[in-house]
Amino acid sequence: MKCQSLRFASGTQETRYELKNPALSQEEFEERLAEAEKYFFSMGISDLAADIGKINAVFFLAKLHFLQEKLGYQPRAMVIGAADFSFQTNSIKFRDSVPEGAKIIWGDGSYEFIPTEMEFDFCGMLVGGLETAPEIEVILDKLHEIGNRRYEIDGVPIETVEVFRPGNHFLNLYRVSSSNINLPGYIAVLHSAANEFRDNLIKLVTERVERISTPFGISPVLCKGAAEQYYRLCQKASIFALSKRRLLFEEIFDGGTVITNHNHYEMVGKNQAIIGCNQIKSEGELTALMTAYDQPAYIIAAQKNSHIHNIEGLFESGEVEDWVYRELSHSNLLPHGGGHQLAGAKEVEKVVFYPKGKVIISKSLNHCLRADLDFEAASRAYRSQDILNRIQEVGSGSLAATLEPIYSIKVDF
Repeated sequence: MKCQSLRFASGTQETRYELKNPALSQEEFEERLAEAEKYFFSMGISDLAADIGKINAVFFLAKLHFLQEKLGYQPRAMVIGAADFSFQTNSIKFRDSVPEGAKIIWGDGSYEFIPTEMEFDFCGMLVGGLETAPEIEVILDKLHEIGNRRYEIDGVPIETVEVFRPGNHFLNLYRVSSSNINLPGYIAVLHSAANEFRDNLIKLVTERVERISTPFGISPVLCKGAAEQYYRLCQKASIFALSKRRLLFEEIFDGGTVITNHNHYEMVGKNQAIIGCNQIKSEGELTALMTAYDQPAYIIAAQKNSHIHNIEGLFESGEVEDWVYRELSHSNLLPHGGGHQLAGAKEVEKVVFYPKGKVIISKSLNHCLRADLDFEAASRAYRSQDILNRIQEVGSGSLAATLEPIYSIKVDF
């Protein structure tokens, strides 16, 4: 049986590919990419960042399909982009074609392998309510005190360094400027990960990994027992990350109310992961939407997309397998931020695929061409209002509150 669903086409023109990789014939290359693209869907906006993200997602799907064939599984993989679907800024993950702002599915739960280039860190955000706004120096003093204490959760010591400073992690304070729900006057947002599990995960991968060569790059894979062990460790890390943020919130603010606490970079099933987005479980569940540190943030009330009319409204007409339709109708994704956008760039001119990687050639607003293997050093900014508008447009959530920034802290002691 076939079902009607949404077919997403980002950007204003189709991507042109040029093959300079002898591992594939031009015909097989085009066939595999075309097949992979059938399983890419997105609720994101149409801009250059989404175009580049789609290129990576399609390559990742082509790689997954090849892995599944080689390991004896039925090719069954898909990528579903949230409203903030974008591209990886980490150079290694970008070159490995890991999607960003998306849910990745590589089986039905019985496929005994995990592609480890996703490198989960269990990053997420806690939103807490406060009746008063502590001065920034007061919070800095608290962080200094916490840095000299010892904490543990279920016997695992908490690292009080590299909590709010690395990458885009932070501790932000906001004033509630408008709200449709009952909230205190101030909101704290803690964005952190579970570094405590990093070494054990790396050790497991290093000791048990199988590096499988595909026409779309080498994939480090854990199979069977190693995959099960990795998944169990990820489950522990996921719970730990949630508990760690709650403990830190209570220690830093001496009270307050936890409003919502989600991980947005983790495994959510044996063959499923979210990379830079939230997967909600219930109607009306609250999540945070962050933008630049000095710009408004938002609290979003989730709307589940399990109703057929929601899915048909999201995607263009097209036929897909039943399992794809089920995954789409139960994806329930919300962004955690605006996602990156590229400054000064206009469109992707073409992608040249070499044996050592894909080169993306883009065109600037003044028609200058630029070739990149990744975009770690590219000039970029965060989207903001466009993502909020897109959430409401596709019906995946509604605006519950608007938050005005007071301060942002990226300090560890």
